[in-house]
Amino acid sequence: MTAEPTSPLQPIRILFVGGHGRSGSTLVSRALGAAGKASCVGELRYLWKQGVAKNQLCGCNRRFARCAFWQDVGDAAFGGWRNVDAIEMAGLHQSVMRIRHLAHHLLPGSTGAFGRRVRLYAETMAKVYRGIAEVSGSPMIVDSSKFPTSALLLRRMPGIDLRIVQLVRGPHGVVHSWSRTVQRADKGGRLMATHSPTRAAAEWLVFNAAIESFRLTRTPWTLLRYEDFVARPHSELSRVLEFAGSPSPDTGFLGDGTIDLPVDHSVAGNPMRIRTGVVPLRADEEWRTAMRRARRRMVTVFTAPGMLRYGYPLR
Repeated sequence: MTAEPTSPLQPIRILFVGGHGRSGSTLVSRALGAAGKASCVGELRYLWKQGVAKNQLCGCNRRFARCAFWQDVGDAAFGGWRNVDAIEMAGLHQSVMRIRHLAHHLLPGSTGAFGRRVRLYAETMAKVYRGIAEVSGSPMIVDSSKFPTSALLLRRMPGIDLRIVQLVRGPHGVVHSWSRTVQRADKGGRLMATHSPTRAAAEWLVFNAAIESFRLTRTPWTLLRYEDFVARPHSELSRVLEFAGSPSPDTGFLGDGTIDLPVDHSVAGNPMRIRTGVVPLRADEEWRTAMRRARRRMVTVFTAPGMLRYGYPLR
């Protein structure tokens, strides 16, 4: 796999999709990658655990170790993945990048052991992003890691042109999705993680508030509602990609209520990351019939400030 080399002085443009899980980020990031001729790498925060260490499926439907793209990235970044201790890096990620560590990232000039771990992880991940840019030759990398700590880490890296898309989905759909039992086709039929309604609702508020706080910084930020993307994919993709510095998107892969998904190299994400070809493009509204009335009221009361903030009706 060959590509035009990226100049060491050229900033790497990263379109970071942030928000809460089960908000449609896998579909949206793949669409942004296809329309913007960008490299869609999925949830890169899970690279070390799911990709390098566990050799799970890439979005191209090959095992990580057999995916030519990711092997070339490893060669470009480190001279091969064998030169990095993946278990150690996965542990380092766990120790500094979970949402519980958000406050530590916000402290000015992180010091001590935590600060040293963050700097080491940032330096290592900067090499990964540089490797992706070199191998793909794409003008932009779409990273759907979602976690605000991942976005904060990117802000620490020199040579990164970071743009943040806050992806919001109505909380009832998110809460219902976290409660469903779903088999993962990309992990041998294992079940997707589930959360209680109260935890999912609380995290919906916290994650979205944290991602929206980036609008108060110098980092470019824009909002995208999942429901608007599904209803108006052409205009919403065009708007977001213009914000990202790619003003001439190619939306020929969008049909009338369908989307033709190309092969990409998503290292982690929703199980649909391995699907290719024409698939329906419609909002998942199962919660409207499946969610009990009492739970629906609880979610509304709990998340009312966020619902009003992002334009979702309380009724």
